[in-house]
Amino acid sequence: MRSDSFLASLYTYPWDLSDDGLDLALDRIADLAACGEVLLTPCYHRSEYYLPHNPRRPVYYGENGAVYFSPDMSRYEVSRIRPRVSREVTDPAWFDRMVEAIRKRGLGFSAWMVYTFQNHLSERYPEFARHDAFGTPHMGALSTAPRDVRDYFAALTAEVLDRFGPDAVWVESLGRRGFSMPGKRRAQMPERCRWLLSLCFNPASMAFADAAGLEAEPLRRDLVEWMRPRLAAGADPDADEPATPAWIEEAFDGRLQRYMEISRRQTTDLWLEVVELIRGRGVRVQADLASPERSLTNDLDPVVNGHVDRLSYSLREGEEPGDRIRELEGMIADGGKVFVSPTGDLRQAEPIREQLAAAREAGAGGATFYNYGLLTLDQLGNIGRAVRSM
Repeated sequence: MRSDSFLASLYTYPWDLSDDGLDLALDRIADLAACGEVLLTPCYHRSEYYLPHNPRRPVYYGENGAVYFSPDMSRYEVSRIRPRVSREVTDPAWFDRMVEAIRKRGLGFSAWMVYTFQNHLSERYPEFARHDAFGTPHMGALSTAPRDVRDYFAALTAEVLDRFGPDAVWVESLGRRGFSMPGKRRAQMPERCRWLLSLCFNPASMAFADAAGLEAEPLRRDLVEWMRPRLAAGADPDADEPATPAWIEEAFDGRLQRYMEISRRQTTDLWLEVVELIRGRGVRVQADLASPERSLTNDLDPVVNGHVDRLSYSLREGEEPGDRIRELEGMIADGGKVFVSPTGDLRQAEPIREQLAAAREAGAGGATFYNYGLLTLDQLGNIGRAVRSM
Protein backbone atom coordinates (compact mmCIF):
# COMPACT_ATOMS: atom_id res chain seq x y z
CA MET A 1 0.00 0.00 0.00
CA ARG A 2 1.26 3.45 -0.89
CA SER A 3 -0.27 6.66 0.35
CA ASP A 4 0.82 10.13 1.34
CA SER A 5 0.96 9.07 4.97
CA PHE A 6 2.18 5.45 5.06
CA LEU A 7 4.29 3.24 2.79
CA ALA A 8 4.70 -0.53 3.06
CA SER A 9 8.09 -1.57 1.67
CA LEU A 10 9.48 -5.06 1.06
CA TYR A 11 13.20 -5.96 1.01
CA THR A 12 14.02 -8.07 -2.03
CA TYR A 13 16.99 -9.88 -3.58
CA PRO A 14 17.32 -9.64 -7.37
CA TRP A 15 17.67 -13.42 -7.81
CA ASP A 16 14.23 -13.88 -6.24
CA LEU A 17 12.62 -11.63 -8.82
CA SER A 18 14.53 -13.38 -11.61
CA ASP A 19 13.74 -16.92 -10.43
CA ASP A 20 10.02 -16.25 -9.90
CA GLY A 21 9.73 -14.23 -13.08
CA LEU A 22 9.33 -10.47 -12.86
CA ASP A 23 5.59 -10.32 -13.52
CA LEU A 24 4.71 -13.00 -10.96
CA ALA A 25 7.06 -11.65 -8.31
CA LEU A 26 5.85 -8.08 -8.65
CA ASP A 27 2.20 -9.21 -8.64
CA ARG A 28 2.84 -10.96 -5.36
CA ILE A 29 4.58 -7.94 -3.88
CA ALA A 30 1.82 -5.54 -4.98
CA ASP A 31 -1.29 -7.74 -4.70
CA LEU A 32 -0.52 -10.48 -2.18
CA ALA A 33 1.70 -8.48 0.21
CA ALA A 34 0.07 -5.09 -0.61
CA CYS A 35 3.45 -3.37 -0.57
CA GLY A 36 4.02 -0.18 -2.50
CA GLU A 37 7.82 -0.23 -2.67
CA VAL A 38 10.55 -2.71 -3.51
CA LEU A 39 13.83 -2.31 -1.59
CA LEU A 40 16.07 -4.09 -4.09
CA THR A 41 19.78 -4.62 -3.54
CA PRO A 42 22.27 -3.78 -6.32
CA CYS A 43 25.24 -4.87 -4.13
CA TYR A 44 25.33 -7.47 -1.38
CA HIS A 45 27.43 -9.60 0.94
CA ARG A 46 27.63 -13.36 1.44
CA SER A 47 24.98 -15.59 2.99
CA GLU A 48 23.04 -18.82 2.50
CA TYR A 49 19.28 -18.78 2.01
CA TYR A 50 16.19 -20.94 2.41
CA LEU A 51 13.77 -19.66 -0.21
CA PRO A 52 10.44 -21.38 0.51
CA HIS A 53 8.46 -20.34 -2.56
CA ASN A 54 11.33 -20.20 -5.06
CA PRO A 55 10.38 -22.42 -8.03
CA ARG A 56 13.96 -23.07 -9.06
CA ARG A 57 16.07 -23.53 -5.91
CA PRO A 58 14.77 -23.60 -2.35
CA VAL A 59 18.37 -23.49 -1.07
CA TYR A 60 20.59 -20.78 -2.48
CA TYR A 61 24.26 -20.25 -1.70
CA GLY A 62 25.09 -16.61 -2.20
CA GLU A 63 28.32 -15.22 -3.54
CA ASN A 64 30.90 -13.71 -1.21
CA GLY A 65 30.12 -10.17 -2.29
CA ALA A 66 29.06 -8.88 -5.70
CA VAL A 67 27.17 -6.20 -7.59
CA TYR A 68 24.00 -7.24 -9.42
CA PHE A 69 24.24 -4.98 -12.44
CA SER A 70 26.74 -4.42 -15.24
CA PRO A 71 28.88 -1.52 -14.04
CA ASP A 72 30.48 1.14 -16.16
CA MET A 73 34.08 0.32 -15.24
CA SER A 74 35.32 3.75 -16.28
CA ARG A 75 33.62 5.15 -13.17
CA TYR A 76 35.94 3.13 -10.94
CA GLU A 77 39.26 4.28 -12.38
CA VAL A 78 39.58 6.66 -9.40
CA SER A 79 40.19 3.59 -7.20
CA ARG A 80 42.26 0.43 -7.38
CA ILE A 81 39.12 -1.49 -6.35
CA ARG A 82 36.93 -2.96 -9.06
CA PRO A 83 33.39 -4.27 -8.56
CA ARG A 84 32.77 -7.98 -8.97
CA VAL A 85 29.75 -8.73 -11.15
CA SER A 86 27.46 -11.50 -9.88
CA ARG A 87 27.11 -14.76 -11.76
CA GLU A 88 23.35 -14.02 -11.79
CA VAL A 89 23.81 -11.09 -14.17
CA THR A 90 23.24 -12.78 -17.52
CA ASP A 91 23.30 -9.67 -19.74
CA PRO A 92 24.07 -5.94 -19.44
CA ALA A 93 20.40 -4.97 -18.93
CA TRP A 94 19.56 -7.65 -16.31
CA PHE A 95 19.15 -5.31 -13.33
CA ASP A 96 17.88 -2.43 -15.47
CA ARG A 97 14.90 -4.55 -16.58
CA MET A 98 14.00 -5.21 -12.95
CA VAL A 99 13.94 -1.52 -12.09
CA GLU A 100 11.95 -0.77 -15.24
CA ALA A 101 9.42 -3.52 -14.40
CA ILE A 102 9.06 -2.27 -10.81
CA ARG A 103 8.29 1.23 -12.07
CA LYS A 104 5.93 -0.04 -14.76
CA ARG A 105 3.99 -2.00 -12.12
CA GLY A 106 3.39 1.26 -10.27
CA LEU A 107 5.70 0.39 -7.38
CA GLY A 108 8.38 2.52 -5.83
CA PHE A 109 11.98 1.43 -6.21
CA SER A 110 14.61 2.05 -3.54
CA ALA A 111 18.18 0.77 -3.51
CA TRP A 112 19.39 -1.38 -0.61
CA MET A 113 23.15 -0.79 -0.60
CA VAL A 114 25.71 -2.69 1.48
CA TYR A 115 29.12 -1.08 1.90
CA THR A 116 31.93 -2.32 4.21
CA PHE A 117 30.42 -5.80 4.73
CA GLN A 118 32.25 -7.33 1.75
CA ASN A 119 33.97 -10.71 1.81
CA HIS A 120 35.15 -10.69 -1.79
CA LEU A 121 36.69 -7.23 -1.75
CA SER A 122 38.37 -7.71 1.64
CA GLU A 123 39.92 -10.94 0.33
CA ARG A 124 40.78 -9.60 -3.12
CA TYR A 125 42.23 -6.40 -1.65
CA PRO A 126 43.49 -7.25 1.86
CA GLU A 127 45.40 -3.97 1.96
CA PHE A 128 41.99 -2.24 2.15
CA ALA A 129 40.47 -4.51 4.80
CA ARG A 130 40.20 -3.66 8.46
CA HIS A 131 43.45 -4.76 10.10
CA ASP A 132 43.46 -5.65 13.78
CA ALA A 133 46.27 -4.63 16.13
CA PHE A 134 48.18 -7.81 15.20
CA GLY A 135 48.11 -6.80 11.51
CA THR A 136 45.58 -9.44 10.42
CA PRO A 137 43.22 -8.34 7.59
CA HIS A 138 39.66 -9.24 8.60
CA MET A 139 37.36 -11.04 6.18
CA GLY A 140 34.11 -9.29 5.33
CA ALA A 141 35.19 -5.93 6.73
CA LEU A 142 36.59 -3.20 4.53
CA SER A 143 38.34 -0.38 6.36
CA THR A 144 36.66 3.00 6.07
CA ALA A 145 40.01 4.82 6.04
CA PRO A 146 41.84 4.03 2.73
CA ARG A 147 41.28 6.57 0.00
CA ASP A 148 40.63 3.77 -2.49
CA VAL A 149 37.74 2.46 -0.39
CA ARG A 150 36.24 5.90 -0.03
CA ASP A 151 36.52 6.59 -3.76
CA TYR A 152 35.06 3.17 -4.60
CA PHE A 153 32.03 3.74 -2.38
CA ALA A 154 31.47 7.15 -3.96
CA ALA A 155 31.70 5.73 -7.49
CA LEU A 156 29.36 2.83 -6.67
CA THR A 157 26.80 5.10 -5.07
CA ALA A 158 26.92 7.60 -7.92
CA GLU A 159 26.40 4.90 -10.54
CA VAL A 160 23.38 3.44 -8.76
CA LEU A 161 21.89 6.92 -8.39
CA ASP A 162 22.56 8.00 -11.97
CA ARG A 163 21.51 4.79 -13.69
CA PHE A 164 18.57 3.58 -11.63
CA GLY A 165 17.15 6.72 -10.00
CA PRO A 166 15.96 5.20 -6.70
CA ASP A 167 13.40 6.95 -4.51
CA ALA A 168 15.57 6.26 -1.47
CA VAL A 169 18.82 4.52 -0.60
CA TRP A 170 18.99 2.22 2.42
CA VAL A 171 22.57 2.75 3.65
CA GLU A 172 23.78 -0.45 5.34
CA SER A 173 27.14 -1.08 7.07
CA LEU A 174 28.77 2.19 6.04
CA GLY A 175 30.93 2.15 9.17
CA ARG A 176 33.35 -0.04 11.08
CA ARG A 177 32.19 -3.65 11.19
CA GLY A 178 32.15 -5.45 14.51
CA PHE A 179 34.38 -8.45 15.12
CA SER A 180 32.84 -11.84 14.36
CA MET A 181 34.10 -14.66 16.55
CA PRO A 182 35.78 -17.53 14.67
CA GLY A 183 33.49 -20.54 14.36
CA LYS A 184 36.24 -23.00 15.32
CA ARG A 185 37.10 -22.51 19.00
CA ARG A 186 37.21 -24.36 22.30
CA ALA A 187 38.04 -21.38 24.51
CA GLN A 188 36.10 -18.17 25.03
CA MET A 189 37.71 -14.86 24.14
CA PRO A 190 37.74 -12.13 26.80
CA GLU A 191 35.21 -9.44 25.96
CA ARG A 192 37.70 -6.59 26.05
CA CYS A 193 40.02 -8.44 23.68
CA ARG A 194 37.13 -9.15 21.38
CA TRP A 195 36.28 -5.46 21.23
CA LEU A 196 39.91 -4.42 20.78
CA LEU A 197 40.22 -6.80 17.82
CA SER A 198 37.37 -4.94 16.13
CA LEU A 199 39.36 -1.69 16.03
CA CYS A 200 40.91 -0.74 12.72
CA PHE A 201 44.69 -0.53 12.49
CA ASN A 202 44.83 -0.46 8.73
CA PRO A 203 47.83 1.72 7.77
CA ALA A 204 45.42 4.36 6.52
CA SER A 205 43.60 4.41 9.87
CA MET A 206 46.90 4.73 11.68
CA ALA A 207 47.89 7.57 9.36
CA PHE A 208 44.76 9.50 10.35
CA ALA A 209 45.80 9.15 14.00
CA ASP A 210 49.37 10.21 13.30
CA ALA A 211 48.13 13.28 11.42
CA ALA A 212 45.96 14.18 14.41
CA GLY A 213 48.95 14.06 16.74
CA LEU A 214 48.49 10.59 18.24
CA GLU A 215 51.27 8.11 17.50
CA ALA A 216 49.40 5.01 16.37
CA GLU A 217 52.26 2.51 16.25
CA PRO A 218 53.17 2.68 19.97
CA LEU A 219 49.48 2.31 20.85
CA ARG A 220 49.14 -0.68 18.53
CA ARG A 221 52.16 -2.37 20.15
CA ASP A 222 50.79 -1.70 23.63
CA LEU A 223 47.43 -3.25 22.71
CA VAL A 224 49.15 -6.36 21.38
CA GLU A 225 51.26 -6.69 24.52
CA TRP A 226 48.16 -6.26 26.70
CA MET A 227 46.05 -8.77 24.72
CA ARG A 228 48.58 -11.58 24.27
CA PRO A 229 48.48 -13.06 27.80
CA ARG A 230 44.71 -12.55 28.06
CA LEU A 231 44.02 -14.25 24.75
CA ALA A 232 46.33 -17.11 25.75
CA ALA A 233 44.44 -17.63 29.01
CA GLY A 234 40.94 -17.30 27.54
CA ALA A 235 37.98 -15.74 29.32
CA ASP A 236 37.20 -16.38 32.98
CA PRO A 237 33.37 -16.35 32.99
CA ASP A 238 33.33 -15.26 36.64
CA ALA A 239 35.63 -12.29 36.13
CA ASP A 240 35.25 -11.28 32.46
CA GLU A 241 34.55 -7.58 31.98
CA PRO A 242 33.21 -5.71 28.93
CA ALA A 243 34.82 -2.78 27.17
CA THR A 244 32.72 -0.05 28.79
CA PRO A 245 33.00 3.65 27.93
CA ALA A 246 34.56 4.25 31.36
CA TRP A 247 37.23 1.61 30.76
CA ILE A 248 37.96 2.89 27.25
CA GLU A 249 38.37 6.43 28.57
CA GLU A 250 40.96 5.41 31.15
CA ALA A 251 42.78 2.56 29.38
CA PHE A 252 46.26 3.10 27.96
CA ASP A 253 46.57 6.56 29.48
CA GLY A 254 43.63 7.90 27.48
CA ARG A 255 45.26 7.06 24.13
CA LEU A 256 42.64 4.42 23.31
CA GLN A 257 39.83 6.94 23.77
CA ARG A 258 41.71 9.41 21.59
CA TYR A 259 42.23 6.81 18.87
CA MET A 260 38.51 6.04 18.96
CA GLU A 261 37.64 9.72 18.58
CA ILE A 262 39.90 10.06 15.54
CA SER A 263 38.50 6.88 13.96
CA ARG A 264 34.96 8.05 14.61
CA ARG A 265 35.66 11.37 12.94
CA GLN A 266 37.05 9.87 9.73
CA THR A 267 34.33 7.19 9.48
CA THR A 268 31.60 9.75 10.08
CA ASP A 269 33.12 11.99 7.41
CA LEU A 270 32.94 9.10 4.92
CA TRP A 271 29.30 8.43 5.82
CA LEU A 272 28.48 12.08 5.30
CA GLU A 273 30.33 12.19 1.96
CA VAL A 274 28.27 9.28 0.61
CA VAL A 275 25.02 10.64 2.01
CA GLU A 276 25.72 14.06 0.49
CA LEU A 277 25.89 12.34 -2.91
CA ILE A 278 22.52 10.71 -2.28
CA ARG A 279 20.64 13.70 -0.86
CA GLY A 280 22.31 16.02 -3.35
CA ARG A 281 20.39 14.23 -6.11
CA GLY A 282 17.11 14.66 -4.28
CA VAL A 283 17.07 11.04 -3.09
CA ARG A 284 16.09 10.16 0.48
CA VAL A 285 18.44 8.37 2.86
CA GLN A 286 17.25 5.46 4.97
CA ALA A 287 19.43 4.15 7.81
CA ASP A 288 19.46 2.78 11.34
CA LEU A 289 19.72 5.10 14.31
CA ALA A 290 23.28 6.03 15.26
CA SER A 291 23.55 6.05 19.05
CA PRO A 292 26.47 6.69 21.42
CA GLU A 293 26.39 3.01 22.38
CA ARG A 294 26.58 1.80 18.78
CA SER A 295 29.40 4.21 18.01
CA LEU A 296 31.65 1.94 20.09
CA THR A 297 31.28 -0.70 17.37
CA ASN A 298 30.60 1.23 14.15
CA ASP A 299 32.49 4.52 14.67
CA LEU A 300 29.52 6.65 13.61
CA ASP A 301 28.84 9.85 15.50
CA PRO A 302 25.13 10.44 16.28
CA VAL A 303 25.42 13.66 14.27
CA VAL A 304 24.64 11.51 11.21
CA ASN A 305 21.04 11.10 12.41
CA GLY A 306 20.31 14.64 11.27
CA HIS A 307 20.89 13.53 7.67
CA VAL A 308 18.48 10.56 7.75
CA ASP A 309 15.15 10.97 5.94
CA ARG A 310 13.79 7.50 6.68
CA LEU A 311 14.83 5.94 9.96
CA SER A 312 14.61 2.15 10.23
CA TYR A 313 13.32 1.07 13.62
CA SER A 314 12.53 -2.47 14.80
CA LEU A 315 9.61 -2.54 17.20
CA ARG A 316 10.29 -4.34 20.46
CA GLU A 317 8.08 -7.07 21.83
CA GLY A 318 5.07 -5.48 23.51
CA GLU A 319 6.29 -1.94 22.86
CA GLU A 320 3.83 0.93 22.59
CA PRO A 321 5.45 2.88 19.76
CA GLY A 322 3.81 6.29 20.23
CA ASP A 323 6.27 8.20 22.39
CA ARG A 324 9.28 6.42 20.92
CA ILE A 325 8.39 7.25 17.31
CA ARG A 326 7.87 10.91 18.14
CA GLU A 327 11.20 10.93 19.98
CA LEU A 328 12.99 9.38 17.01
CA GLU A 329 11.44 11.84 14.56
CA GLY A 330 13.03 14.62 16.57
CA MET A 331 16.49 13.09 16.06
CA ILE A 332 16.49 12.86 12.26
CA ALA A 333 16.30 15.27 9.33
CA ASP A 334 13.52 17.86 9.20
CA GLY A 335 10.48 16.17 7.72
CA GLY A 336 12.06 12.73 8.18
CA LYS A 337 9.90 9.73 8.96
CA VAL A 338 10.31 6.57 11.02
CA PHE A 339 9.81 3.26 9.20
CA VAL A 340 8.97 0.41 11.56
CA SER A 341 9.71 -3.30 11.23
CA PRO A 342 7.09 -5.39 13.04
CA THR A 343 8.17 -8.08 15.47
CA GLY A 344 7.02 -11.68 15.28
CA ASP A 345 7.18 -14.40 12.66
CA LEU A 346 4.38 -13.01 10.44
CA ARG A 347 2.35 -16.22 10.69
CA GLN A 348 -0.76 -14.26 11.65
CA ALA A 349 -2.11 -11.04 10.19
CA GLU A 350 -3.68 -9.54 13.32
CA PRO A 351 -0.47 -8.96 15.33
CA ILE A 352 1.05 -7.28 12.28
CA ARG A 353 -2.03 -5.11 11.82
CA GLU A 354 -2.01 -4.04 15.47
CA GLN A 355 1.64 -3.00 15.31
CA LEU A 356 1.20 -1.12 12.03
CA ALA A 357 -1.93 0.66 13.23
CA ALA A 358 -0.23 1.79 16.44
CA ALA A 359 2.84 2.95 14.52
CA ARG A 360 0.79 4.83 11.94
CA GLU A 361 -1.26 6.48 14.67
CA ALA A 362 2.00 7.63 16.25
CA GLY A 363 3.11 9.22 12.98
CA ALA A 364 5.31 6.54 11.40
CA GLY A 365 5.90 7.07 7.71
CA GLY A 366 5.82 3.42 6.77
CA ALA A 367 6.87 -0.13 7.47
CA THR A 368 9.58 -2.37 6.06
CA PHE A 369 9.28 -6.13 5.83
CA TYR A 370 12.15 -8.60 5.47
CA ASN A 371 12.27 -10.33 2.96
CA TYR A 372 10.29 -11.34 -0.14
CA GLY A 373 12.27 -14.47 -1.02
CA LEU A 374 12.68 -15.64 2.59
CA LEU A 375 8.96 -15.52 3.42
CA THR A 376 6.30 -18.10 2.63
CA LEU A 377 3.33 -17.13 0.51
CA ASP A 378 1.17 -17.32 3.64
CA GLN A 379 3.44 -14.84 5.42
CA LEU A 380 3.31 -12.51 2.43
CA GLY A 381 -0.47 -12.80 2.46
CA ASN A 382 -0.59 -11.95 6.16
CA ILE A 383 1.41 -8.80 5.47
CA GLY A 384 -1.09 -7.91 2.76
CA ARG A 385 -4.11 -8.50 4.98
CA ALA A 386 -2.56 -6.38 7.74
CA VAL A 387 -1.66 -3.52 5.39
CA ARG A 388 -5.05 -3.44 3.64
CA SER A 389 -6.96 -3.39 6.93
CA MET A 390 -5.39 -0.15 8.09
